[in-house]
Amino acid sequence: MAKPDFVVSPGGDDHWSGRLARPNRARSDGPFATLPRAQQAVRELKASQPKRAKPIVVLLRGGTYFLDETLVFKPEDSGTAKAPVIYAASPKEQPLISGGVRLVGWDKATPDRWTLKIPEVASGRWNFTQLFVNGQRRFRPRLPKEGYFFIAGGLSPSPQWRSKGYDRFRYFPEDLSLKFSHPEEIEVLCFHIWSMSRMRLKSIDQLRRLLTLTGPTRYLAYWMSLSRGRRYILENVREALKEPGQWHLDRPTGTLTYLPLPGEKPGSAEVIAPRLARLVELKGDVADRRWVQYLTFKGIRFAHTNWTTPPEGYSFQQAEAALDGAIAAEGARHCAIEDCAVTHVANYAIEWGAGCKHNRVEHCTLADLGAGGVKIGTMSIPEDPEALASHHTIRHSTIAHAGRMHPAGIGIWIGHSPHNVIERNDIFDLYYTSISVGWSWGYGRSEAHHNLILGNHLHTIGQGVLSDMGGIYTLGVSPGLILRNNVIHDVQSYDYGGWGIYFDEGTTGALAEHNLTYRIKECGFHQHYGKENTVRNNIFALGQEMQLARSRAEDHLSFRLTNNIVYADGAPLLGRNWSGSGFALDSNLYWDAAGEPSGPMANVTWEQWKARGQDAKSQIADPLFKNPSRGDFRLKRGSPASKIGFKPIDFSLSGRKGKAASLPPVPAAYPPGRHIPLGIFEDFEETAMGEKSLDASTHEDNDRATARATDEAAASGRRSLKFVKTKDYKHDFNPHMYYETEFTSGVLVGRFALRLTPGSRFLHEWRDVFPGQDPGYRAGPALYVERDMLSANGNQLIPLPARKWVLIEI
Repeated sequence: MAKPDFVVSPGGDDHWSGRLARPNRARSDGPFATLPRAQQAVRELKASQPKRAKPIVVLLRGGTYFLDETLVFKPEDSGTAKAPVIYAASPKEQPLISGGVRLVGWDKATPDRWTLKIPEVASGRWNFTQLFVNGQRRFRPRLPKEGYFFIAGGLSPSPQWRSKGYDRFRYFPEDLSLKFSHPEEIEVLCFHIWSMSRMRLKSIDQLRRLLTLTGPTRYLAYWMSLSRGRRYILENVREALKEPGQWHLDRPTGTLTYLPLPGEKPGSAEVIAPRLARLVELKGDVADRRWVQYLTFKGIRFAHTNWTTPPEGYSFQQAEAALDGAIAAEGARHCAIEDCAVTHVANYAIEWGAGCKHNRVEHCTLADLGAGGVKIGTMSIPEDPEALASHHTIRHSTIAHAGRMHPAGIGIWIGHSPHNVIERNDIFDLYYTSISVGWSWGYGRSEAHHNLILGNHLHTIGQGVLSDMGGIYTLGVSPGLILRNNVIHDVQSYDYGGWGIYFDEGTTGALAEHNLTYRIKECGFHQHYGKENTVRNNIFALGQEMQLARSRAEDHLSFRLTNNIVYADGAPLLGRNWSGSGFALDSNLYWDAAGEPSGPMANVTWEQWKARGQDAKSQIADPLFKNPSRGDFRLKRGSPASKIGFKPIDFSLSGRKGKAASLPPVPAAYPPGRHIPLGIFEDFEETAMGEKSLDASTHEDNDRATARATDEAAASGRRSLKFVKTKDYKHDFNPHMYYETEFTSGVLVGRFALRLTPGSRFLHEWRDVFPGQDPGYRAGPALYVERDMLSANGNQLIPLPARKWVLIEI
């Protein structure tokens, strides 16, 4: 590196002496930094040397720079192609730029409890939801102590949120029997399907078993509902503060209580609470074409950003794409973040937003992240072409231990942004997708094109917390998208999904080749729907439920899948929906370690499959992997893979080149979820008039066959569910609804009240799921009413009176 122009020391003097900043006195108490002075000195140097042709270098000495406010770099802080501005760590030193405050001088400290009164918190000027002790994240107390609570029943939104989202639900009485001293300080973590809403508790009605939030979830859609069986956690519960390593902040008094881990001492422990929401901002002006450019950060560590839950709660539909970065850029070009670390942050680590082009993140470590690693682009297509973010490189970096506050955070998220290269990164320990490309559902316009996802090592994804995820997830029209030499393994969703490569809605023009996926909950490759994608020369191995999946049949060609090795161990080769002819499979090598597969899926033989025009040149044979149970998928000599034209994959091209910075271990934020059988209780008393059941899946024919809440009659209370069918209905089986209980053994009791109008027909049937059998289920007890006669499994029992409530129990 060139000789430095300036040297900055943490906690130093607040004035400049010539071109060298020397600290006259040490400061260890409270926030202090000389970095803003360095910015001003750089500006003055540039003004005095307008034709400078060598870099301007600012060296940061080791130590912690506690920021008073966000470091903002504007166009006047830019360098040039010949004279870039470089902020770098001094050789062999580790500067840390912190948005936090070191907490010292504990008021009371016993071996198992420390307390500290913070006046800024008591006065309402400061609040924080994270705490870091000796470089490690600590969590607030939760209920339940382990695992999750489950919602007992969904409810219609409160009147003020009826058109926005869901704000309440029923709970099981044994879950919330405690009386909370400060319920307004409790946050409710509501787990949906592929997202989690972080909400605030408004009230608990123990008589009606009703929990109400201060605000609604983002949408009324089923995938953001608070329906029966969804999970939730209460966080920041004072009454649950019992375990070492937990902490609680009492905002009215400003009292922080921390329960230390064994060996932690109040005089020597470094306790940091975050204060700033953002550490660094590159603030160009897109409208005026004034860019922040040729600015590099090298060898610096950034840490400690703050985020607090808004009064109405926080809820977002996917990928936490609304959250910003600890280092955030707009209108930045030809900038770089090299050999840096971003840790202990609340949201994303780095964000390249509108107008950013030709920027790089290389040889960095992004770890212990509240949401995700890197965001590129925007969620909408800008009208101004110069506002479109493009041409970024994320290379040889480690992104790990993400989703610690917002579990749906992505390792690397690309929205509407083309021509990006994501290459040779290690991404692991997330609760959702590692790499997500695209932000357009269906076949409409998308600017996520010509992106390259090359040689990344992606693993330990999902971990049983969220669902509907992939190692690599794509969305929308994607010409020029290439996924190559990526290794993806150990993807575990909570419920459905959990895929290696996931082509979601409208993915078009993508190429996936020379990738390896293994130990995936559902399967290695799944396409929801899309057009003209190519999947070739990959290894899809050890999917737990199947190996390849397709969800929607379309009239056009969805994908070509050729020259791949598909390797099972007891699970089907193909699953979900392979109807129609909108796909082309050929020259693949199939094998099942549990025994030679008789066909690609249940009830379909190879002869039947080939008669449909599929896999005419494919082979059924053991590929002879070296040690697949240990993740070694190199081919032994004599492998039949050569017969299908398979080219061996060079696994040395996957994963980060060079070592990541060493960091303390990061504790898990959320445990794996497990399904448990749940009873059903729904009386429709809190269901809004004219709405469907929130806990059942309801199928209707528009307004010709409906099942909706009414107050016309009720067996008890005020409301019931009314089934209506008009004469011009479309389907005889509508309206119908069903509940899922997930009971697998034992004695079940089902009870409901029924009121019939004369001539009504009614069917009530118990079913279980039976994959591989047409129609896919088996029927158990069945009740049928026709001409006012009740029958059970085909046997007539008794007549039922019209317009009277009858209690039926099975």
